[in-house]
Amino acid sequence: MKFFRLLALITLTVCFTNCTIKERVVFNEDGSGNYLMSYDMGEFMKQMKSQMGGGDSSEEKEGKVMDTTIVFKDIMETYKDSVAALPEDKRMAMEAVKDMYMTMTMDEAKSAFDFGIGLDFKSITELTNIQEKIEKVRSLNAQNDQVDAMKGSPLGKFMGEDSYDCSYEYTENGFSRSTILPEDWNTEALKFDENDETDKEFMTYFENAYYVIEYTFPKKIKRYSVENAKLSNNDKTIIYKVSWLDFLKDPKLLDVNLTFTDE
Repeated sequence: MKFFRLLALITLTVCFTNCTIKERVVFNEDGSGNYLMSYDMGEFMKQMKSQMGGGDSSEEKEGKVMDTTIVFKDIMETYKDSVAALPEDKRMAMEAVKDMYMTMTMDEAKSAFDFGIGLDFKSITELTNIQEKIEKVRSLNAQNDQVDAMKGSPLGKFMGEDSYDCSYEYTENGFSRSTILPEDWNTEALKFDENDETDKEFMTYFENAYYVIEYTFPKKIKRYSVENAKLSNNDKTIIYKVSWLDFLKDPKLLDVNLTFTDE
């Protein structure tokens, strides 16, 4: 299936690239909203173009342009025979994420490449175990064994862990995001050795990678617990970021507590 070949390419690309990851949530008045985890791989596109000798010509060739949305529920219906023939673990993964979707935009001439995994939710409770669902999407590709193998390589500790989750609480007065780490979380295993040549090389490669948070609410934000955060959209949107390397060491750096103004 073309869908699974595309997913495999995206998953492997994410594992190798120093992309910026953005977690965006937009809340509506009634508590419903949209969650989107997006991966900006424009820098990866630029590096690939440079390595392949592109970008030196004064005349830029017209490259491939793509803007598409893939809804898992539609995929399961359109390719139901193929889905039925999948191994049980992949069929179960498809069932678990059937209410989610993927977006992909690409413009080769502009070295732009972005894809996301999203969910339209009716209540914040639907965001429970959202990280686990995202991992299920990524597990659908046929090269998942290669990804697992990479996690056991020197690159592994720079790829991020999939054993944590997040808890979200949204009330009339405020909002909070809390990272839930497993009891056996090993902080020492995630430390980087600046005297190790391999670690130094990967640290340089990922030094421009970030994890960005962007939350938008129907109410104005009065106070927030994160340093260096910025408010926009008439103080209804909060944006902050953490370097990928710092995030790997401590995922709780993304946590936030905020309160709304009384209106």
